[in-house]
Amino acid sequence: MPSLPKSKKRSWMPKRKKVYGQNDNSSFYHSKQWRMLRNWYIKKNPICAECKRQDKLTAGYCVDHIRPISIGGNKIDISNLQTLCESCHAKKSAQESAEYRKGIKNYVRKK
Repeated sequence: MPSLPKSKKRSWMPKRKKVYGQNDNSSFYHSKQWRMLRNWYIKKNPICAECKRQDKLTAGYCVDHIRPISIGGNKIDISNLQTLCESCHAKKSAQESAEYRKGIKNYVRKK
């Protein structure tokens, strides 16, 4: 079966610099282990946890780590997961990002 040629490095494109303190978790999120855990968790907990606290019923599509992996949260521990809808997940992520940048929450990163 024919395959597409691999892309070549383009010398005119700048290389992407790694931002200090940023962890690349993309290999974990693309792993079979995460996809299977995510699918199982959504089947067991189909309602958004944040909307449920506000007495709303909204279907959840995102499995979120309560304590982010980048600051030492466990990747596959079920007690560290929650189902969120798209809007709640976006709000939570934006709030956490702002808190870490402003220094409101000062977590020590675990390696």
